[in-house]
Amino acid sequence: MKYLYILLVAIVITSCNSVKYTHSGDVNSRLDFRKGKWLLNDVTSFKNTRKDGLTEMANERFSELIGNRLLVVSNMKGILIPSNISASLDKSILKDIKNGTGYDYFIDIRTKNIANEVDILGTGSSQTDPSKNIGEVTLSIYDLNMFKILYSQTVVGKLVVSERDNDYALSKNSNLIIHSALKRIMKKIKKNQIKAK
Repeated sequence: MKYLYILLVAIVITSCNSVKYTHSGDVNSRLDFRKGKWLLNDVTSFKNTRKDGLTEMANERFSELIGNRLLVVSNMKGILIPSNISASLDKSILKDIKNGTGYDYFIDIRTKNIANEVDILGTGSSQTDPSKNIGEVTLSIYDLNMFKILYSQTVVGKLVVSERDNDYALSKNSNLIIHSALKRIMKKIKKNQIKAK
């Protein structure tokens, strides 16, 4: 029975399509979470991305680093923040956020569902081109006292299934790729943080 279980686990592991992740931006930059008040914006999604748990995951991971000095925009009452925040925050928007909240740092996470052509069993929807599942996450941190970007990292996850590949294999959809990409960014941030001596 033990060997049957091991064989089953080995088959499942080897029958998965793999996702390749590409990191860009301030990948190895070090952040200092030891001071200041931090404001986490709700995750902004583009192109039909499900946000299930992304803001909660980011809140949980950043709370481990920052503690009770972190608040999520949607959980705060009585703050003034622009309703439509563009992808690149200019100085005037950062001033508005600072004046409306009184916080020191602003964390903004944006996701994109670029392609979702491969189903869970690894079969593509296209007969001529390779089918792809692609998701992207960009996490940016702004200094609201200096009115500038402090940190930005983008991770793109890409799963490609060739039209010649007729085998069935478990595959992540683009929403799962986005979740994994955010976890990878948070892991890098935690690893490279400046720790108290």
